Amino acid sequence: MKKIIFRLPLLIVSIVLLQNRAVAQAAGSSKPFRHIVIITFKPGAPPDSIKALDKVYAGLAKSPLVKDFEWGVNVSARDTASNKHIYNTTFASKEDMESYRKIPEYKRLFQLSLPIADEVNVVDYTINK
Repeated sequence: MKKIIFRLPLLIVSIVLLQNRAVAQAAGSSKPFRHIVIITFKPGAPPDSIKALDKVYAGLAKSPLVKDFEWGVNVSARDTASNKHIYNTTFASKEDMESYRKIPEYKRLFQLSLPIADEVNVVDYTINK
């Protein structure tokens, strides 16, 4: 009987520690997720329309779901014939990106880009370091 009374608290502590470890591992298993959009604009696309699109992306980047955001204009010497903007957004997880897509302002990206975009390329991936 003494052995059972002594071992029972030890068993309970062990179970609690193992459960906490499993929860911590599950919470840390989500890797950052990157979403890259490259838009090639139609020749003659109005600069004001392009700036409006840039502004919507920058506004969406203020969402708490976004961990990092940067954008820029392609300046590659290999591709001087077109105007391309690159929008690079990082999320804590793929699930956060899915939630980001539900933000009402997100739909404006399509309303603004479709009339002026010649080509849109999207790359999504889990970040491995």
